[in-house]
Amino acid sequence: MEAEAPLDAEALLRTLAEHHVEYLLIGGLAVQTHGHVRSTNDAGIIPSPSPFNLERLAAALRQLRAKPLNPGHDEAEITADLLPRATLWQFATPNGEIDVAHEVPGGAPYAEMMQRALRVRIDDMEIAVVSLDDLIRMKLARGRPLDLADVAALTDDSPS
Repeated sequence: MEAEAPLDAEALLRTLAEHHVEYLLIGGLAVQTHGHVRSTNDAGIIPSPSPFNLERLAAALRQLRAKPLNPGHDEAEITADLLPRATLWQFATPNGEIDVAHEVPGGAPYAEMMQRALRVRIDDMEIAVVSLDDLIRMKLARGRPLDLADVAALTDDSPS
């Protein structure tokens, strides 16, 4: 499997929905949801940390034929016990990459961010997207040029 398969976000999110995974959408797809259209090559999520949810997430990742991209873990079996061992997992799938973050710089605890989440419906799926304020805090804490450009675009009040 190529690590750089094109992103099919709908296929990734649909598989998560089929497995009833509870998560917040973050990263480039969240930026797009909040109104700044830009390209992204992965889907980023923060899953609910409950053991039962991590079991569902592991099953979804196995169905997606996800392969860990984290150094030293490329042959690791994806289980609920494995997922909390890193704050960020990067997985390659035939539908593109998915990043699973347990802690994000600038991010509040999962339950707090979930309360503030924007709910978006795509067909029969309801997706929780990190709130604009939480997204901006995370982007500022990360501080990469792309993150700062996202913040500038998301907070620009000038007319288009």
